[in-house]
Amino acid sequence: MRIRYWLFFALAGMAVVAVACLIALLTGPHASAQPIGGATYTGTHSGGGTIQFQVSPDRTDVENLTLTKVPCDGEELIWPPIVTIPIVDDAFSATVIGTTITGSFPSPGSAQGTFKMVVPADPPVPGCESPELTWTATTSVTPTATPSPTPSPTATPTPTPTATPTATPTATPTATATPTTTPIPADLVAGWNHVCYLGPSQDIEDALAGIGQDVLAVYRLRAQGYDKWFPGRPDLSTITTLSPYEPLFLLLTSSAAWPQQPSGSPPTVTPLVQGWNSVCYAGEPKDVESATEGIGGQFAVLYVLATNQGWQRFVPSRPDVSDPMQLGRFASVLTLVTEAGGSQWAFDP
Repeated sequence: MRIRYWLFFALAGMAVVAVACLIALLTGPHASAQPIGGATYTGTHSGGGTIQFQVSPDRTDVENLTLTKVPCDGEELIWPPIVTIPIVDDAFSATVIGTTITGSFPSPGSAQGTFKMVVPADPPVPGCESPELTWTATTSVTPTATPSPTPSPTATPTPTPTATPTATPTATPTATATPTTTPIPADLVAGWNHVCYLGPSQDIEDALAGIGQDVLAVYRLRAQGYDKWFPGRPDLSTITTLSPYEPLFLLLTSSAAWPQQPSGSPPTVTPLVQGWNSVCYAGEPKDVESATEGIGGQFAVLYVLATNQGWQRFVPSRPDVSDPMQLGRFASVLTLVTEAGGSQWAFDP
């Protein structure tokens, strides 16, 4: 039996999960006494594999949910930790193109649910369907009671001494050195990475030469679906070349450094289609709200993949459900555009 990663379903599932998140927002927050915020739950499922996930610190989401050894028509599949599922009334559920996951927290420190994987055929890779699996998981973390705050004594201010002015020496002008272009490092982690390719247009194997030994798969989101590349499998690969400032999903076996020399001038604007877009943000570092002002009202949600394999999210005008984050230059983001006919994202300096 082979073990395979199914990125397509995880990424496509984010559309379903994002919609579920928005529905949860419309109904308002639900208090939950059972899930333990910040805890990692681990356990097993009836197919003989394992399940693991984390509950977000505010107990509103299940994150980084992973299943191993999912039996699917004679194969053992892995569900990758790339979706976020909202918790409502001590339970969670999501449907991802036929694949379903449900869960509840019957008591503090325990969880249980079901999982059924449906993999549509992606020629030449055949599809498959797993039986409905049951799973249980526990955590060793116990809820922590919130201590009553103790009033802090008021400190007595200490007078600030007055500094004695000293003469300012006259600076000697120095020659300005000619700036040199420094490669921009990308620190990749074991697992999934959403990263911008900055180099020149070239064959994908040449572009990945520095990290090729660690790469298991490359995916590139297009309006019509995903292009993909697997090392040593030209019969399954649809990517042959990479272009400057393309965002990629890389699956690595281990962490690696990928310093890249930017090729030419970064784009000042990128077109967006209605639906999901993978974007290489080429503006100056800004908080996410400022960086997306130019497309305000035209998108529903924006995600950034963190190094811990979880997703940070930004929902416009909803700070209560958004993660505080900065967009660095050449950060890769995933955004759901709602504007009919798409839009354009201009990167202001």
